[in-house]
Amino acid sequence: MNDALLRIRGLRKTFPITSGVFRKVSGEVKAVDGVDLDILPNETLGLVGESGCGKTTLSKLILALQAPDAGSVSFDGADLKSARGDYLKRIRRGVQVVFQDPFGSLNPRRRVGSIIEEPMVIHGEGSARERRERTLELMRKVGLNGDMLGRYPHEFSGGQRQRICIARALAINPKLLICDEPVSALDVSIQAQVINLLVDLQKEFSLSYLFISHNLSVVGYISHRIAVMYKGRIVELADSGSLFAQPLHPYTQCLMEAVPEPRPVRGSAPGSAGRSGIASASSPSACPCSGWCPRGGSLCEGGAPGLEEKAPGHFVACHRPG
Repeated sequence: MNDALLRIRGLRKTFPITSGVFRKVSGEVKAVDGVDLDILPNETLGLVGESGCGKTTLSKLILALQAPDAGSVSFDGADLKSARGDYLKRIRRGVQVVFQDPFGSLNPRRRVGSIIEEPMVIHGEGSARERRERTLELMRKVGLNGDMLGRYPHEFSGGQRQRICIARALAINPKLLICDEPVSALDVSIQAQVINLLVDLQKEFSLSYLFISHNLSVVGYISHRIAVMYKGRIVELADSGSLFAQPLHPYTQCLMEAVPEPRPVRGSAPGSAGRSGIASASSPSACPCSGWCPRGGSLCEGGAPGLEEKAPGHFVACHRPG
């Protein structure tokens, strides 16, 4: 997409597997394996997948916290892979992050006002009075009172701490927020409040989101498009409505079937795409799903498929989608 705010092409990241006293390298883990993604202005792209599939590693590559082995990441036309020093610092103004654990991401020794103001200090924005006014404004935007600025993080509830993290992320007017499991540590009722807050802030500040989660219901509510990740690869990409109405990849179907039913039927059996008895692919070049996929065959043993458009705007990496 030519008008994409964030463009990822062929992104790869591996980590060595070491063993023994001398930490001899015995293999490698492909945390991110050839990912292609675009995020448009004012769009929320949901990224779902089981724990360990590479979602957080992908976010760290986007934030330039880790260096990729191959591929490129460009934000607003700037190449993050080659950016260094002050140039990288200027690019990072436009990309901020909201972490999973709101308490662990806040400095317990600093007051909330100082925490929210810190990004503005780092980037040299405004005078002390202007920063103070901006901090008060952001507190009101996220639903907190200005008289709370003198408190410490431990004096807030989990939902309030996550609102503080959101306010800090908005301090320097970013264009893209990476939300890495931002509501998974919160109660269900508080989750809904924080999600609705993110939706309102997106409209007000013209934000784009990369919303990372394993909760399909949350991702389906907030996202315009959803990318499904499995073993470091994007296996399905579609708009939210299409993905829930007709998932085409067997792994996506497994994720859908794993969502608990509010009123389960007694004695109901799991669907045909269930992964009971998971096995690894027979060869490194085979499709990573070939060890358990109910539709697997000789074609799947030959190699992992790339994303192909099977319906308008609906991309699937599967030899036998359906």
